[in-house]
Amino acid sequence: MRGYAAGRLLAMAAGMFATMDANNDERVSAAEMDAAYERVTGRKARKGDMAAADKIKVIDTSGEGILTADEHAAGSRTMFDAMDKDKDGVLSKVEMEAGHARMLRRPAQTK
Repeated sequence: MRGYAAGRLLAMAAGMFATMDANNDERVSAAEMDAAYERVTGRKARKGDMAAADKIKVIDTSGEGILTADEHAAGSRTMFDAMDKDKDGVLSKVEMEAGHARMLRRPAQTK
């Protein structure tokens, strides 16, 4: 099987959360997310990348501006389901790249 099955990707997301949670309080702030960016993604942030605070807002169901492990897991599952265009339970490289490009694009600035 090629690609990323849901279970594998969700396990990777849990590892990502642990990497970002620098103080091990089971919550990730925008500052923690920014500090861990290169370790998590393997590259430096680029102009046009979605800001950490904006990423948190997308899946922060409590609205407090902090990401919990449960919110991150639920958001990861929602992202997986949205990116799995053929609904086969596996993300191909094409689905993964297209999904991340679409979902993590910096929101347009309003004047």
